[in-house]
Amino acid sequence: MMSSGHKFIHLSTHCALKNLEELYLYNIANDDLYELNPDAYQFFLRCSQGENPPIRKEDEGFINYCLSQNLIAYSETPIQRVILADPSPIPSLRYLEVLMTDRCNLRCRHCYIGNGLYQDLSFEQIQKIIKEFEEIQGLRLLLSGGEPLLHPYFWQVNDILRDYAIRSVLLSNGTLISRDVARRLRVHEAQISLDGMKEGHDSIRGEGNFEKTLEAIDFLQEADITVSVATMVHRRNLEEFDQLASLLQSKHIMEWNVDVPCIEGRLKESPDLWVPASEAGHFLNYGYGGGLHDSGNDSCCGAHLCAILPNGRVAKCGLFLKETVGSIEEGLRICWERIPRISLKALTCDCPEIEECRGGCRYRAKINGGLFQPDLFQCYARGVLKGGERDEYQESS
Repeated sequence: MMSSGHKFIHLSTHCALKNLEELYLYNIANDDLYELNPDAYQFFLRCSQGENPPIRKEDEGFINYCLSQNLIAYSETPIQRVILADPSPIPSLRYLEVLMTDRCNLRCRHCYIGNGLYQDLSFEQIQKIIKEFEEIQGLRLLLSGGEPLLHPYFWQVNDILRDYAIRSVLLSNGTLISRDVARRLRVHEAQISLDGMKEGHDSIRGEGNFEKTLEAIDFLQEADITVSVATMVHRRNLEEFDQLASLLQSKHIMEWNVDVPCIEGRLKESPDLWVPASEAGHFLNYGYGGGLHDSGNDSCCGAHLCAILPNGRVAKCGLFLKETVGSIEEGLRICWERIPRISLKALTCDCPEIEECRGGCRYRAKINGGLFQPDLFQCYARGVLKGGERDEYQESS
């Protein structure tokens, strides 16, 4: 596959160099990271500057692999790319959730936000956020809400997404996604909320929304947008998980995120939906795929994640609405560096599963015992606890 002559190597348009804790080539289209050694990184950096560096014999296998994966290509003339090579902060901010608005067209019974205040980030704020996220080597931009499609300037934001070397993901309830809307979207992926089959889903999201959501998934896939699904465990969908798993498999859903909602917002008013950890934990095992909140080293969940709230404040994640660290006007890097880091060693957890579960959700642990306590839903999911030894949601009642 090696080319002879003076053809130039360039990065494929869906790929970017990322200078994180390590050096990477990022396939934005597939959300894949390929670790590079310093020599390989400098080689691709020079190619992106329009140079034609020599290929050493020992590099030919790697170059052929990149060609086979459509990570790079040959051209007759040099193709220059702007590469933002300044290293990321440590730890790197890889996943940024932007809660564009708190407006929503549904009144879901489990929504942690509750009744919105009709707050919206401005288009200028969102544009600034995206630019700064790219500059600090960000990977995945999560456009969230509320329902982001209700943002007054959603389509202006949509139109600029592919101008940045990041992967854009729309988090939506799906009910506003028609065939025409799906065709206009410039996101790489859409994560759609599907909280059960018809009875379970509609019991918390409203009659008729199950069918609308399935239609949205079909429209998105027709538009060649990757679809993932998020499901919350609640009392009305416990008997539906096997059927739901079959449905998602039939639709070739690439990732399924299953979680348990925290008792905040409207869920406080609906104790009939609560499921204790001893009963809900094993449902988390239905999920599959990479997930959005990967952590590494000695850090708890969300070590590479933060959230921008609709009022412009910055928080550890969307659940920590009342514990912000600053405003986006101060700069994304500055706010990111203020976010408290929680070490695995600081937790009271003491089991062999901690490297895998990373202690579970810190907010859920916080409201049900303490910030440094185990997330018991993960303990039951992984078989660390059995038979109702301990439980959560009791103190919240």
